[in-house]
Amino acid sequence: MKFITRSLMIFACICMATLFQIMVVSQTATAVDTPLSKMNTTNYGFQLESNVTNGTTPNEIAYRNPQHGIFMLFPSNWTFSTSGLPEYTQVAGFYAPLQNLSDPVPARFTITVMSYQQNVSLKDFTNTTLSSLNQTQEINISSSNPTTLAGQPGYQVIFSTLPNIGNPISFEIMHSWTAIGNKVYVFQYSVESSKFDTYLPTVTQILKSLRIDGTG
Repeated sequence: MKFITRSLMIFACICMATLFQIMVVSQTATAVDTPLSKMNTTNYGFQLESNVTNGTTPNEIAYRNPQHGIFMLFPSNWTFSTSGLPEYTQVAGFYAPLQNLSDPVPARFTITVMSYQQNVSLKDFTNTTLSSLNQTQEINISSSNPTTLAGQPGYQVIFSTLPNIGNPISFEIMHSWTAIGNKVYVFQYSVESSKFDTYLPTVTQILKSLRIDGTG
């Protein structure tokens, strides 16, 4: 139990560091690779399938990660990347297309999987993460509630970064997670605050499509 608690605290610190890295425009801009619509590949533990038969529209791409048992549907005009991710626990990043030159960075959706030696309690992970967030003076939490992810109990927090001299742009972040066995699955949506509602319906659909096979 002490090992898990210590690991959760370490992850909470890593989580906070990762969240604020979205404000580094140059790092995010170099992370994008190839539009999903142009990919149909099986490597590095993931699969992207352009011919989706069970999606709500024909413009969706299926992302499968057999290693972690993850399945999700994404818009085909989003960009997929496994490079440029700041932490080794992040397994994939998906980026919305930029709308115009005024967009500082694209909307981003990342998948993080933390594996532990023992089973992890959702309650313990949630309490540790919320404690870390509440101690941070650079964010404003607007929502913090239980949720359901892939039919499993989960938790979701929505908060915004506070602009300052070094980072004048405010970002809105939706952090969702669930714990299954010895793994914690974290799904993070981040975008400039003024565009949060623009992409929220799409992200909501992405999360609704989520399936997790805990044996993965």
